[in-house]
Amino acid sequence: MIKKLLTIMLFCFIVLGVCGCKKVESEYIETQVENVTADIYDISLTGATIIIKDTNENPYTYGEWYKIEREDNGKWYDVETIIEDYGFNDMGYIVDDNGEVKFIIDWEWLYGRLSEGSYRILKKVGEQYISIPFSITTGDN
Repeated sequence: MIKKLLTIMLFCFIVLGVCGCKKVESEYIETQVENVTADIYDISLTGATIIIKDTNENPYTYGEWYKIEREDNGKWYDVETIIEDYGFNDMGYIVDDNGEVKFIIDWEWLYGRLSEGSYRILKKVGEQYISIPFSITTGDN
């Protein structure tokens, strides 16, 4: 009886492990948005600073939304969130007199601490998405 119960439990753990570790490939199409660039600074295991430069005559309005994806063998996959129900403030940020808008992103609340690897942050620009690549390496905070 105990052997049968242990076998069933082992089977359940294997099934849950396979289902829970499934990678979800990115559905976002990276585009080049005219006159918009982005840089990333102060990268840590829990956050970073992004500066978007928009030199358009009529600059875009930017929101707080972002998504983090991880690169694996040349493909991008969603980084799994640590909470299911989440949202972002529906704020509209405009560029300053230098054509820049700055976001200090603390992703620990949504993704936890990131492990070593190659990542990108997606930000929405109008109806398109830009990506800001970055890496986490051993020794990062």
